[in-house]
Amino acid sequence: MYRKEFDGLIASGRVPNFVLLRGGDDFSNELYAQRLKQIYAADNFLSLYFLEYDFEQARSFLEPSLFGGSNTLHIKTASLIKKEELRRLIALCKADANNHLIYELNDSEISVSADFIKEFERNEVRFFKPSGVNEAIALLAQKCEMCGLFANTAALSRIYAIHNESLSLSASEIEKFASLGLELSLQNVNLMVYGLSEVSYDELFDKIFSLCDFRVDFYKMALGGGYNEMELINYFYRLIYRIFRLHAYVKINGRFDFKAVLGYQPPPSVAAQMQRYATSFSTRTFYQIFAHLNDLEFELKSEKNAAKDELLLASFLRLQRMLLSSLGQKANIK
Repeated sequence: MYRKEFDGLIASGRVPNFVLLRGGDDFSNELYAQRLKQIYAADNFLSLYFLEYDFEQARSFLEPSLFGGSNTLHIKTASLIKKEELRRLIALCKADANNHLIYELNDSEISVSADFIKEFERNEVRFFKPSGVNEAIALLAQKCEMCGLFANTAALSRIYAIHNESLSLSASEIEKFASLGLELSLQNVNLMVYGLSEVSYDELFDKIFSLCDFRVDFYKMALGGGYNEMELINYFYRLIYRIFRLHAYVKINGRFDFKAVLGYQPPPSVAAQMQRYATSFSTRTFYQIFAHLNDLEFELKSEKNAAKDELLLASFLRLQRMLLSSLGQKANIK
């Protein structure tokens, strides 16, 4: 099954007592393993991570004991245990509803056979990386619920942007707010949250699209080492795509509706900025921007010995000249 179906089981209180969580998205695997631990609320708990796994230890943990109580066994690995061993562990869960098995598998580097999955019957959940910001924010909202915090969408969006769309770093910030007993508000986020890089992707994007000189910011980011070239391009692409969707919505409907386009209402300052970008450029210019970023991505992937910082800087300067040209202004950026 996929995430949505499993969320339905959780909501209805019909979570099975043995589950395979798998996929290449470590964050989702870990998040749902933590959720299951909370749901099972077992008296006894055993984690066996990677090379720690030992069948005899796992089996004896789930077998009946004089102490009784409920037991949750959590196996986290990037490999497959023997099917016969798995079958016996699952049988112990079937024989006693107080036994729980969470098998958290990162399968990005391995092939998982249908026979292995079949052992879990239908209790297998396949996760993928979030397809967009809304899905990522929904995952962070779950993290808030687990930490006992109200999920403020604007605050979560800001944290996610500050950490350049890293779910793991964003989740750590949520844990920090919970441990400090602070309300997760936009005001508190602006006071308490700082990115790893001196310059965030958002700040760089805004300088480029506001037609400001961004070169000092770019070098700060590059020298700080807090960025990845492909991650940066993909981040820009997603931001531009959101702005283009607003642009297209206005052309079709003659008005702005952030909720209809994005699924949420951004903070007023962010909304005003997105609105300005969406109305500043023509549909043809958006097409040229997308093509330019595609060319940049191809060049970075094909030129293995390229000086990537210099290549990115030159490409972003060309992008800015393109924006200036589309507005009929003289480029004064060298």
